Amino acid sequence: MLVKWNAEERKHIISEIQYFYHQERGEEIGELAAGTILDFFAEQIGPYYYNAGVKDAVKQAEAHSSRLEEDLYALLRQGNKR
Repeated sequence: MLVKWNAEERKHIISEIQYFYHQERGEEIGELAAGTILDFFAEQIGPYYYNAGVKDAVKQAEAHSSRLEEDLYALLRQGNKR
């Protein structure tokens, strides 16, 4: 599993899953079932979201690096030309 939620976060996510099932499907599911669903999606779909996040971070880092390089070259001083 890529994500390690603390107990409070996990409880909140499980509650959201239970709420979704109740609102969208009219079904009541317990904490164990919701936790199993959470684990399944985290393991099966989580890597796709994680990888997309890493790719987005790489794009941002590349853009920042490019701007940083430009800013550093802008600091170069011209020598006196006589």
